[in-house]
Amino acid sequence: MSNFEEVLVQIQKKSDLAKVEIMKKIEKKMKELSGLINNEGAAYLVAKELGVDLPEIRRRHLQIKNLVTGMKNINVVGRIIRVSDVKEFEKQDKTKGKVASIIVADDTGFFRLPLWNDQLRLLEEDIIKNGDVIQVTNGFARENLFGDVEVSLGKFGGIKSLEENFDLPDKDTLAKKFFEGERKRASISELNQGNYEIQGTLLQIFKSNFIFYVCSICGSKTKDVEGKMKCDDHGFVKTRPEVVFSAVVDDGSSNLRVVFFREIAEKFIEASAEDLEKMDPEKRNDLISEKVLGREILLSGRVKKNKVFDRLEMIVNEIKDLNVLEESKRLAMEIEREIG
Repeated sequence: MSNFEEVLVQIQKKSDLAKVEIMKKIEKKMKELSGLINNEGAAYLVAKELGVDLPEIRRRHLQIKNLVTGMKNINVVGRIIRVSDVKEFEKQDKTKGKVASIIVADDTGFFRLPLWNDQLRLLEEDIIKNGDVIQVTNGFARENLFGDVEVSLGKFGGIKSLEENFDLPDKDTLAKKFFEGERKRASISELNQGNYEIQGTLLQIFKSNFIFYVCSICGSKTKDVEGKMKCDDHGFVKTRPEVVFSAVVDDGSSNLRVVFFREIAEKFIEASAEDLEKMDPEKRNDLISEKVLGREILLSGRVKKNKVFDRLEMIVNEIKDLNVLEESKRLAMEIEREIG
């Protein structure tokens, strides 16, 4: 019996629904998420919505591609492919704290997992280290600023290094696949999810506030609660402004929504978040439009599916103005290859 079939049996046992009704809910969930998860991942979400606990199934681990924002009691296995530097911060009570993050991947996807304060001894004492295969238990998933899934440890969450021989690619292979792989030059009409470089003209800026506020401790987006800014992890905190804006780039074959965050956005518009914060939104829009509209540029970044709008978009991580001479040489080489 497959994992999916076992999940289905458990839902039937613990709910009053017939199999056909459960299958309809699973198919609807898969359609809502535009095929980003398989039937097993959708079944977990349906079980959660129905209030059905799956302790027997939960002991098995999910593929990372099936992690979805809102999942709890997550059991997932992957290899650590990156470890960030430890950052220190000041807490509300003026005491010092510290945090570092690990990136965990299997051959289907990756997620970031922050380690706070006492949790850092896992790294400091080499209980886990870069390259290890680990198991994360009782985690919960949420969406980070870039639309990726981030996993945090709950009160009873845990991490352990595994000695079992899991069929996972090595650290360098996974890092190259998700972060360092060669960016393919492609026309917009050819894009799929992955790392790409595109050439096009910026035609439209989406009007917005262009500024968002993040927790000064962890950098997560904060929300306004009765006039105070609150971080999900750290409560009411000091914040700092960051820049974000979206645009439409067109290359003649099609168009694509592209998103510029933080340092990349600031460099592109030649203005800091603090500069923009002093302006009203209309003036921000005028400044950004003046700096970017009509520019023909090369953009590199990760193309992913926006779940809300059900379309591809690029998170930009590098911008270059078009070099006519270099482009002419590249086209000449492509023509030469085509004709042999």
